[in-house]
Amino acid sequence: MRTRVVITGIGMVTPLGKNPLEILRGIETGRSAVAPPTHFDATPFSCQVCAEIRDFQPQPYVAEGKMIRLMNRDAQLAVAAAHLALADAGVKPGGTYAPEEIALFGATGLAGLPLAEVIPLVKASTGPDGQFDPGRFGQAGLRAVSPILSFKILSNMPLCFVSICENIQGPNSIYTPWEGQGSQAVEAAIRALECGDACCALAGGCDVKTHELAFLSLEQHGLFASWQQNHAGMAPGEGAVFLVLETADRAAARGARAYARVSGFSLCTHQQGSKRADTCVKVLESLNLPHKPLGALVAADNGDVSAGEDEQQALSALQITAPTVVHPKKQAGDLFAAAAGLQIGLAALLVERGGGRVLANCFGHGSEQAAFVLEKP
Repeated sequence: MRTRVVITGIGMVTPLGKNPLEILRGIETGRSAVAPPTHFDATPFSCQVCAEIRDFQPQPYVAEGKMIRLMNRDAQLAVAAAHLALADAGVKPGGTYAPEEIALFGATGLAGLPLAEVIPLVKASTGPDGQFDPGRFGQAGLRAVSPILSFKILSNMPLCFVSICENIQGPNSIYTPWEGQGSQAVEAAIRALECGDACCALAGGCDVKTHELAFLSLEQHGLFASWQQNHAGMAPGEGAVFLVLETADRAAARGARAYARVSGFSLCTHQQGSKRADTCVKVLESLNLPHKPLGALVAADNGDVSAGEDEQQALSALQITAPTVVHPKKQAGDLFAAAAGLQIGLAALLVERGGGRVLANCFGHGSEQAAFVLEKP
Protein backbone atom coordinates (compact mmCIF):
# COMPACT_ATOMS: atom_id res chain seq x y z
CA MET A 1 0.00 0.00 0.00
CA ARG A 2 1.41 3.36 -1.01
CA THR A 3 2.34 5.77 1.79
CA ARG A 4 -0.16 8.62 2.09
CA VAL A 5 1.59 12.00 1.91
CA VAL A 6 -0.21 15.12 3.09
CA ILE A 7 0.49 18.85 3.01
CA THR A 8 0.51 20.30 6.52
CA GLY A 9 2.11 23.70 5.98
CA ILE A 10 1.98 26.42 3.32
CA GLY A 11 4.33 29.42 3.19
CA MET A 12 3.95 32.02 0.45
CA VAL A 13 5.64 35.33 -0.31
CA THR A 14 4.15 36.59 -3.56
CA PRO A 15 3.19 39.81 -5.34
CA LEU A 16 -0.36 39.20 -4.06
CA GLY A 17 0.72 38.95 -0.43
CA LYS A 18 1.92 36.45 2.16
CA ASN A 19 -1.38 35.06 3.47
CA PRO A 20 -2.30 31.98 1.38
CA LEU A 21 -6.05 32.37 1.85
CA GLU A 22 -5.93 36.05 0.94
CA ILE A 23 -3.87 35.20 -2.14
CA LEU A 24 -6.47 32.64 -3.22
CA ARG A 25 -9.33 35.06 -2.60
CA GLY A 26 -7.49 37.75 -4.53
CA ILE A 27 -7.05 35.48 -7.52
CA GLU A 28 -10.69 34.39 -7.43
CA THR A 29 -11.88 37.99 -7.33
CA GLY A 30 -9.64 39.08 -10.18
CA ARG A 31 -7.03 41.05 -8.24
CA SER A 32 -3.78 41.39 -10.17
CA ALA A 33 -0.25 42.47 -9.22
CA VAL A 34 0.83 42.93 -12.85
CA ALA A 35 1.99 46.48 -13.58
CA PRO A 36 4.95 48.36 -15.08
CA PRO A 37 8.13 47.76 -13.03
CA THR A 38 9.08 50.38 -10.46
CA HIS A 39 12.85 49.77 -10.35
CA PHE A 40 13.85 49.98 -14.02
CA ASP A 41 12.64 51.13 -17.42
CA ALA A 42 11.17 48.18 -19.33
CA THR A 43 10.42 50.02 -22.56
CA PRO A 44 13.38 48.41 -24.44
CA PHE A 45 11.79 44.97 -23.93
CA SER A 46 8.87 43.32 -25.70
CA CYS A 47 7.21 42.79 -22.31
CA GLN A 48 6.86 45.97 -20.27
CA VAL A 49 5.08 44.66 -17.17
CA CYS A 50 5.90 42.39 -14.26
CA ALA A 51 4.56 41.43 -10.84
CA GLU A 52 6.64 42.86 -7.99
CA ILE A 53 6.49 42.27 -4.25
CA ARG A 54 6.10 45.61 -2.53
CA ASP A 55 7.46 46.52 0.92
CA PHE A 56 9.10 43.17 1.71
CA GLN A 57 11.45 43.16 4.70
CA PRO A 58 13.58 40.06 5.44
CA GLN A 59 14.52 41.00 9.02
CA PRO A 60 11.65 39.15 10.77
CA TYR A 61 12.77 35.86 9.24
CA VAL A 62 16.56 36.05 9.71
CA ALA A 63 17.85 35.74 13.28
CA GLU A 64 21.34 37.01 12.42
CA GLY A 65 20.92 40.38 10.72
CA LYS A 66 24.43 40.41 9.25
CA MET A 67 23.50 37.37 7.16
CA ILE A 68 21.08 39.48 5.11
CA ARG A 69 24.06 41.23 3.48
CA LEU A 70 25.07 37.88 1.97
CA MET A 71 21.63 37.13 0.53
CA ASN A 72 20.22 38.07 -2.83
CA ARG A 73 16.50 38.76 -3.05
CA ASP A 74 15.78 35.15 -4.05
CA ALA A 75 17.35 33.90 -0.83
CA GLN A 76 15.54 36.47 1.33
CA LEU A 77 12.19 35.45 -0.13
CA ALA A 78 13.03 31.75 0.23
CA VAL A 79 13.95 32.09 3.91
CA ALA A 80 10.71 33.98 4.59
CA ALA A 81 8.47 31.47 2.78
CA ALA A 82 10.19 28.48 4.40
CA HIS A 83 9.78 30.02 7.86
CA LEU A 84 6.10 30.71 7.21
CA ALA A 85 5.51 27.15 5.99
CA LEU A 86 7.13 25.55 9.04
CA ALA A 87 5.23 27.87 11.37
CA ASP A 88 1.95 27.07 9.60
CA ALA A 89 2.61 23.35 9.99
CA GLY A 90 3.66 23.71 13.62
CA VAL A 91 6.98 22.04 12.82
CA LYS A 92 10.06 23.07 14.77
CA PRO A 93 13.37 21.49 13.71
CA GLY A 94 14.99 20.08 16.82
CA GLY A 95 11.59 19.89 18.51
CA THR A 96 8.87 18.32 16.39
CA TYR A 97 11.46 16.40 14.41
CA ALA A 98 15.22 16.13 14.69
CA PRO A 99 17.01 18.41 12.17
CA GLU A 100 18.38 15.40 10.30
CA GLU A 101 14.85 13.97 9.93
CA ILE A 102 13.64 16.97 7.90
CA ALA A 103 14.41 17.00 4.17
CA LEU A 104 14.80 20.11 2.05
CA PHE A 105 14.14 20.13 -1.68
CA GLY A 106 13.93 23.39 -3.59
CA ALA A 107 14.05 24.96 -7.02
CA THR A 108 15.86 28.18 -7.87
CA GLY A 109 15.98 30.31 -11.00
CA LEU A 110 18.86 31.22 -13.21
CA ALA A 111 21.51 33.22 -11.36
CA GLY A 112 20.79 36.88 -11.82
CA LEU A 113 21.12 40.19 -10.06
CA PRO A 114 19.83 43.69 -10.61
CA LEU A 115 22.03 45.52 -13.09
CA ALA A 116 23.28 47.95 -10.44
CA GLU A 117 25.12 45.15 -8.64
CA VAL A 118 27.15 44.12 -11.69
CA ILE A 119 27.79 47.53 -13.29
CA PRO A 120 31.18 47.97 -11.48
CA LEU A 121 32.32 44.62 -12.89
CA VAL A 122 31.13 45.47 -16.41
CA LYS A 123 32.75 48.91 -16.43
CA ALA A 124 36.10 47.66 -15.15
CA SER A 125 36.13 44.81 -17.69
CA THR A 126 35.32 46.91 -20.75
CA GLY A 127 38.05 48.12 -23.12
CA PRO A 128 38.26 51.50 -24.87
CA ASP A 129 36.33 50.04 -27.82
CA GLY A 130 33.37 49.18 -25.57
CA GLN A 131 33.98 45.43 -25.86
CA PHE A 132 34.50 42.94 -23.05
CA ASP A 133 38.23 42.49 -22.35
CA PRO A 134 39.18 39.20 -20.59
CA GLY A 135 42.49 40.75 -19.47
CA ARG A 136 40.74 43.68 -17.83
CA PHE A 137 38.25 41.27 -16.29
CA GLY A 138 41.02 39.36 -14.55
CA GLN A 139 43.08 42.38 -13.55
CA ALA A 140 40.52 45.01 -12.64
CA GLY A 141 37.04 43.56 -13.03
CA LEU A 142 37.15 41.09 -10.17
CA ARG A 143 38.64 43.70 -7.84
CA ALA A 144 35.79 46.08 -8.67
CA VAL A 145 33.08 43.94 -7.14
CA SER A 146 32.25 43.05 -3.58
CA PRO A 147 33.68 39.70 -2.41
CA ILE A 148 30.19 38.71 -1.21
CA LEU A 149 28.91 38.71 -4.81
CA SER A 150 29.57 34.98 -5.08
CA PHE A 151 27.05 34.34 -2.29
CA LYS A 152 24.43 36.08 -4.41
CA ILE A 153 24.96 34.43 -7.79
CA LEU A 154 25.27 30.75 -6.86
CA SER A 155 21.99 28.93 -7.45
CA ASN A 156 22.33 26.75 -4.35
CA MET A 157 22.63 29.64 -1.89
CA PRO A 158 18.90 30.31 -1.28
CA LEU A 159 18.42 26.74 -0.07
CA CYS A 160 21.66 26.93 1.88
CA PHE A 161 20.34 29.93 3.79
CA VAL A 162 17.02 28.17 4.44
CA SER A 163 18.95 25.24 5.90
CA ILE A 164 21.05 27.52 8.11
CA CYS A 165 18.19 29.73 9.30
CA GLU A 166 15.81 26.86 10.07
CA ASN A 167 18.39 24.25 11.16
CA ILE A 168 17.37 21.65 8.57
CA GLN A 169 19.97 18.91 8.16
CA GLY A 170 18.19 16.05 6.38
CA PRO A 171 18.32 14.87 2.74
CA ASN A 172 18.42 17.77 0.32
CA SER A 173 18.65 18.64 -3.34
CA ILE A 174 18.41 21.72 -5.56
CA TYR A 175 16.74 21.94 -8.96
CA THR A 176 17.07 24.73 -11.52
CA PRO A 177 15.92 26.79 -13.40
CA TRP A 178 12.34 26.57 -14.75
CA GLU A 179 8.82 25.64 -13.63
CA GLY A 180 9.26 21.91 -14.09
CA GLN A 181 12.14 21.89 -11.63
CA GLY A 182 9.81 23.19 -8.93
CA SER A 183 7.67 20.14 -9.60
CA GLN A 184 10.73 17.91 -9.33
CA ALA A 185 11.46 19.35 -5.89
CA VAL A 186 7.97 18.42 -4.68
CA GLU A 187 8.27 14.97 -6.25
CA ALA A 188 11.60 14.43 -4.47
CA ALA A 189 9.98 15.33 -1.16
CA ILE A 190 7.17 12.84 -1.72
CA ARG A 191 9.64 10.09 -2.65
CA ALA A 192 11.79 10.79 0.42
CA LEU A 193 8.76 10.41 2.69
CA GLU A 194 7.49 7.30 0.91
CA CYS A 195 10.79 5.44 1.24
CA GLY A 196 11.46 6.58 4.79
CA ASP A 197 14.48 8.77 4.09
CA ALA A 198 12.81 11.62 5.99
CA CYS A 199 10.01 12.09 8.50
CA CYS A 200 9.12 15.53 7.19
CA ALA A 201 10.02 17.49 4.07
CA LEU A 202 10.12 21.13 3.09
CA ALA A 203 9.72 21.57 -0.67
CA GLY A 204 9.19 24.53 -2.96
CA GLY A 205 11.12 27.18 -4.80
CA CYS A 206 12.10 30.81 -5.19
CA ASP A 207 12.72 33.06 -8.17
CA VAL A 208 13.08 36.74 -9.02
CA LYS A 209 12.42 37.79 -12.60
CA THR A 210 11.68 41.46 -11.96
CA HIS A 211 14.99 43.13 -12.86
CA GLU A 212 16.77 44.11 -16.08
CA LEU A 213 19.05 41.09 -16.44
CA ALA A 214 16.14 38.71 -15.85
CA PHE A 215 14.13 40.47 -18.56
CA LEU A 216 17.11 40.24 -20.91
CA SER A 217 17.41 36.50 -20.25
CA LEU A 218 13.68 35.91 -20.79
CA GLU A 219 13.79 37.91 -24.03
CA GLN A 220 16.77 35.85 -25.26
CA HIS A 221 14.99 32.58 -24.39
CA GLY A 222 11.99 33.63 -26.48
CA LEU A 223 9.57 33.92 -23.59
CA PHE A 224 8.38 37.33 -24.73
CA ALA A 225 7.44 36.11 -28.22
CA SER A 226 3.74 36.23 -27.40
CA TRP A 227 4.08 39.93 -26.58
CA GLN A 228 5.67 40.52 -30.00
CA GLN A 229 3.05 38.52 -31.88
CA ASN A 230 -0.13 39.04 -29.88
CA HIS A 231 0.48 42.13 -27.73
CA ALA A 232 -0.22 39.93 -24.71
CA GLY A 233 1.82 37.37 -22.86
CA MET A 234 3.54 36.17 -19.73
CA ALA A 235 4.26 38.69 -16.96
CA PRO A 236 7.49 37.89 -15.06
CA GLY A 237 7.05 37.73 -11.30
CA GLU A 238 9.01 37.22 -8.12
CA GLY A 239 8.33 35.18 -5.05
CA ALA A 240 8.92 32.07 -3.01
CA VAL A 241 6.63 29.25 -1.92
CA PHE A 242 7.39 26.30 0.34
CA LEU A 243 5.20 23.42 1.44
CA VAL A 244 5.60 21.14 4.44
CA LEU A 245 4.86 17.53 3.60
CA GLU A 246 4.52 14.61 6.02
CA THR A 247 3.14 11.11 5.96
CA ALA A 248 -0.51 11.03 6.99
CA ASP A 249 0.32 8.79 9.97
CA ARG A 250 2.95 11.13 11.40
CA ALA A 251 0.76 14.18 10.83
CA ALA A 252 -2.16 12.51 12.61
CA ALA A 253 0.06 11.32 15.47
CA ARG A 254 1.06 14.88 16.32
CA GLY A 255 -2.43 16.27 15.73
CA ALA A 256 -1.40 18.36 12.73
CA ARG A 257 -3.83 20.00 10.36
CA ALA A 258 -3.64 18.42 6.90
CA TYR A 259 -4.79 20.60 4.03
CA ALA A 260 -4.82 17.86 1.43
CA ARG A 261 -3.37 14.53 0.37
CA VAL A 262 -1.25 14.16 -2.76
CA SER A 263 -3.20 11.36 -4.45
CA GLY A 264 -1.35 11.40 -7.74
CA PHE A 265 1.37 13.12 -9.72
CA SER A 266 3.04 12.75 -13.09
CA LEU A 267 6.20 14.21 -14.62
CA CYS A 268 7.29 13.95 -18.22
CA THR A 269 10.22 15.33 -20.22
CA HIS A 270 9.25 17.28 -23.32
CA GLN A 271 11.21 16.00 -26.28
CA GLN A 272 12.64 18.59 -28.65
CA GLY A 273 10.71 18.67 -31.89
CA SER A 274 7.49 17.23 -30.46
CA LYS A 275 4.35 19.21 -29.77
CA ARG A 276 4.14 20.58 -26.24
CA ALA A 277 0.40 19.85 -26.14
CA ASP A 278 1.19 16.15 -26.75
CA THR A 279 3.61 16.18 -23.80
CA CYS A 280 0.90 17.70 -21.62
CA VAL A 281 -1.48 14.93 -22.71
CA LYS A 282 1.09 12.30 -21.66
CA VAL A 283 1.37 13.91 -18.23
CA LEU A 284 -2.39 13.97 -17.70
CA GLU A 285 -3.14 10.54 -19.18
CA SER A 286 -1.32 8.68 -16.41
CA LEU A 287 -3.49 10.34 -13.75
CA ASN A 288 -6.75 8.70 -14.97
CA LEU A 289 -8.56 11.99 -14.52
CA PRO A 290 -11.62 11.32 -16.71
CA HIS A 291 -12.70 8.49 -14.40
CA LYS A 292 -13.28 10.77 -11.40
CA PRO A 293 -14.73 14.28 -11.59
CA LEU A 294 -12.61 17.29 -10.72
CA GLY A 295 -13.79 19.95 -8.35
CA ALA A 296 -11.24 22.56 -9.39
CA LEU A 297 -8.30 23.21 -11.69
CA VAL A 298 -5.26 25.38 -10.96
CA ALA A 299 -4.36 26.21 -14.52
CA ALA A 300 -0.91 26.70 -16.00
CA ASP A 301 -2.05 29.48 -18.37
CA ASN A 302 0.26 32.46 -17.84
CA GLY A 303 -1.06 34.72 -20.57
CA ASP A 304 1.19 33.38 -23.32
CA VAL A 305 -1.26 32.67 -26.14
CA SER A 306 0.52 29.61 -27.54
CA ALA A 307 1.10 28.04 -24.11
CA GLY A 308 -2.53 28.61 -23.15
CA GLU A 309 -3.72 26.93 -26.33
CA ASP A 310 -1.47 23.93 -25.62
CA GLU A 311 -2.98 23.48 -22.17
CA GLN A 312 -6.52 23.77 -23.47
CA GLN A 313 -5.77 21.30 -26.26
CA ALA A 314 -4.46 18.75 -23.75
CA LEU A 315 -7.47 19.16 -21.45
CA SER A 316 -9.91 18.90 -24.34
CA ALA A 317 -8.20 15.81 -25.74
CA LEU A 318 -8.88 13.98 -22.48
CA GLN A 319 -12.26 15.64 -21.86
CA ILE A 320 -11.07 17.08 -18.56
CA THR A 321 -13.24 19.84 -17.13
CA ALA A 322 -13.67 21.51 -13.74
CA PRO A 323 -16.37 23.87 -12.41
CA THR A 324 -13.75 26.08 -10.75
CA VAL A 325 -10.63 27.26 -12.59
CA VAL A 326 -8.04 29.70 -11.23
CA HIS A 327 -5.10 31.25 -13.10
CA PRO A 328 -2.47 32.32 -10.54
CA LYS A 329 0.26 32.98 -13.13
CA LYS A 330 -1.87 35.59 -14.84
CA GLN A 331 -2.43 37.58 -11.65
CA ALA A 332 0.57 36.91 -9.41
CA GLY A 333 2.97 36.83 -12.36
CA ASP A 334 4.86 33.77 -13.51
CA LEU A 335 7.10 32.78 -10.59
CA PHE A 336 8.97 30.17 -12.69
CA ALA A 337 10.99 28.08 -10.18
CA ALA A 338 8.41 28.90 -7.49
CA ALA A 339 5.35 28.50 -9.75
CA ALA A 340 4.71 24.81 -9.02
CA GLY A 341 4.79 25.43 -5.27
CA LEU A 342 2.25 28.22 -5.64
CA GLN A 343 -0.05 26.12 -7.79
CA ILE A 344 0.09 23.07 -5.51
CA GLY A 345 -0.35 25.23 -2.42
CA LEU A 346 -3.46 26.87 -3.89
CA ALA A 347 -4.78 23.44 -4.90
CA ALA A 348 -4.39 22.30 -1.28
CA LEU A 349 -6.41 25.30 -0.09
CA LEU A 350 -9.15 24.53 -2.60
CA VAL A 351 -9.30 20.93 -1.38
CA GLU A 352 -9.58 22.01 2.25
CA ARG A 353 -12.36 24.41 1.33
CA GLY A 354 -14.35 21.50 -0.06
CA GLY A 355 -13.27 21.57 -3.68
CA GLY A 356 -13.12 17.79 -4.07
CA ARG A 357 -10.32 16.53 -6.30
CA VAL A 358 -8.16 19.38 -7.50
CA LEU A 359 -5.70 19.28 -10.38
CA ALA A 360 -2.64 21.53 -10.44
CA ASN A 361 -1.26 21.77 -13.98
CA CYS A 362 2.39 22.64 -13.46
CA PHE A 363 3.17 23.11 -17.14
CA GLY A 364 5.56 25.80 -18.26
CA HIS A 365 8.76 26.74 -20.03
CA GLY A 366 11.56 24.19 -20.01
CA SER A 367 11.82 20.49 -20.64
CA GLU A 368 9.98 19.16 -17.59
CA GLN A 369 6.18 19.17 -17.45
CA ALA A 370 4.14 17.98 -14.47
CA ALA A 371 0.72 17.74 -12.87
CA PHE A 372 -0.46 16.95 -9.33
CA VAL A 373 -3.83 15.73 -8.03
CA LEU A 374 -4.84 16.59 -4.48
CA GLU A 375 -7.75 15.23 -2.46
CA LYS A 376 -9.12 15.24 1.07
CA PRO A 377 -6.68 13.67 3.56
